Amino acid sequence: RSETVANSAGERSTATVVAHQEGELLTGTPAVQMTVRQPANTVHSLKSLLAAKLENVDSAAQSCKLEQHGEEIIVNFSNVTRKGVSALVKCVFENLKETADSALGEDKHNTVISIPLTSSTEFKNTIKKCAISAGFHVQDLIPESIAALLSLDSATPPSDGYTAVVRVGGSSMSLTVVRVLAGMYSVVDYIEEKLGGNLFDRSVGKFLCDDFNRKNKCKVEENPRSYSKVLKASKAAKHNLSTMNTAECNIESLFDGMDLIANLSRPRFETLIQNDLNKIKEIVQNMVTKHNTLTMNRVVLTGGTCKVPKVQSIISHLFPNSTVINQTPDEIISLGAATHAGMISKFPSVSGKAELEANSTVGIPLTPSDIEVRVGDNVTRAVAKNTPLPFKTEIELPEGNVIVIEAAGKCIAKAEVAGSDDSKVSLHIEIQEDCSIEAIIKDSFTNERTAVHIPAPSGA
Repeated sequence: RSETVANSAGERSTATVVAHQEGELLTGTPAVQMTVRQPANTVHSLKSLLAAKLENVDSAAQSCKLEQHGEEIIVNFSNVTRKGVSALVKCVFENLKETADSALGEDKHNTVISIPLTSSTEFKNTIKKCAISAGFHVQDLIPESIAALLSLDSATPPSDGYTAVVRVGGSSMSLTVVRVLAGMYSVVDYIEEKLGGNLFDRSVGKFLCDDFNRKNKCKVEENPRSYSKVLKASKAAKHNLSTMNTAECNIESLFDGMDLIANLSRPRFETLIQNDLNKIKEIVQNMVTKHNTLTMNRVVLTGGTCKVPKVQSIISHLFPNSTVINQTPDEIISLGAATHAGMISKFPSVSGKAELEANSTVGIPLTPSDIEVRVGDNVTRAVAKNTPLPFKTEIELPEGNVIVIEAAGKCIAKAEVAGSDDSKVSLHIEIQEDCSIEAIIKDSFTNERTAVHIPAPSGA
């Protein structure tokens, strides 16, 4: 079972914000607070700056100065100090490691990192290096959309079909169409756009600024520090209106000693962000139209902005015949990454062995046929054909003394158990990558166990 632990501030997520103050680098909540007091000394959205070129990023969205130095973007904190983005990402990982150390009571952690699906090789190598240098043991990198599905499907095998994973975060959104077949995920299509919850913050911020300017005959948005306060209040109101019908936006001494006092209802909020909602709707609608021949069994919502009820409503209307899953959208990806780490730990021989082939796919061994268990006239399918390996399962068996394990209709193993009227017999099967099988027949009443080894078939 995976769960999200809170950091030192009691929050279940840590912003990728770093601030510089008196020679010290701050992360998490202290850094977020610095975005108001000293915006020129803070940098946010670090993931979008990692392994990127300055010409390809939105420099105007940052209050600090960004410079290109060789292959890396450098953050210039008010001409006092300069730090590479990778060094700042390492600081964020160090903050996360402190949280993990405190929660688990140990300092060694097997780690899986979720990343955007189309991340470059340079990005993957850099973020892995940052995490390792912070003290994590990185087992794997996993696409965010697949991590979300793993969080849902770890307990119960998913049904075959198509799933749409919609992620709307703070500054970007993505939509992934995934095909599920025999427990395997394959990406059918993927798009990513620079749209996110920050658009909502700006729309609400504009409304607050216009209202304040009208009442006080000023232009509060021209003062960077005052405008940062407005955006922070707008973001807080957005979060509050995800669960409540009204939110207060009160800022003391916003401009020239004057306070901002406003009350925002959910209907007014939804009206203010309507244009932003239409942009999100258009992107999802285009994907739906493109794949109108596919039936989406389910739609999974991820990203903090998907907590906004109107966003959930819009996406639900675009998928009227699908099951929309919106449970903890801001945590589901991290929970899936933790689930993946747990899966890898069960099969340590597999960790690090998956190598990309020439066509950018990963070769995974599969079972060549169904594996069935026959007890008398009763036949139970234990493992389906084309199940990814390695694989473990356990099934309850009907009454009977002779147990036959079959593959493709042929007997590959046979065992006899004493049994009794009170016996409850189960079969534990573990199939390795080479298709060899370790089976254990367990009688819960007598506590007897019968082990069966089935060697790998020739040519497997």
